[in-house]
Amino acid sequence: MNDIFNTALKHLSAKNHSSSELASVLCKEFSEIPDVESLVQQTIERLKEIHLINDDFIASSQAQRYRHKGNRYIAQKLQQKGFDKAFIDNTLDSLPSELERGLIEARKKLRTLDGEEPKKRETKLLRFLSGRGFGANTCYQIIDELKTEQFENE
Repeated sequence: MNDIFNTALKHLSAKNHSSSELASVLCKEFSEIPDVESLVQQTIERLKEIHLINDDFIASSQAQRYRHKGNRYIAQKLQQKGFDKAFIDNTLDSLPSELERGLIEARKKLRTLDGEEPKKRETKLLRFLSGRGFGANTCYQIIDELKTEQFENE
């Protein structure tokens, strides 16, 4: 178990890992040891006790890092870290709404599309938002909101 713990520390010193991500790495690395899963689980529990692994912190920092992206993108990143759907949904709920975040990004992008004809600008904006992981409904809501703002400014 000492070898597993030391290897876990080595991995954590290089990069933050979620508990499931680290467990997966350790199980692969020590696959020749019988009953490796329970030893890895004990190691993970010990690391949590001494506050070297904190899944809540990792998830919220990932969500904050990618807050300029849509929920789809953030959920995918968290899924890659090994978080389950309920945990991901909870993390996404802690962020400002996808619509608010999307409007901020769309307004920034809109500044680069000055001079484009309206239909082309709308298409480019939809493609941009979709590429950032914003859902289709959110993308169309953003476009509608921007059109409303444009009419108010004229």
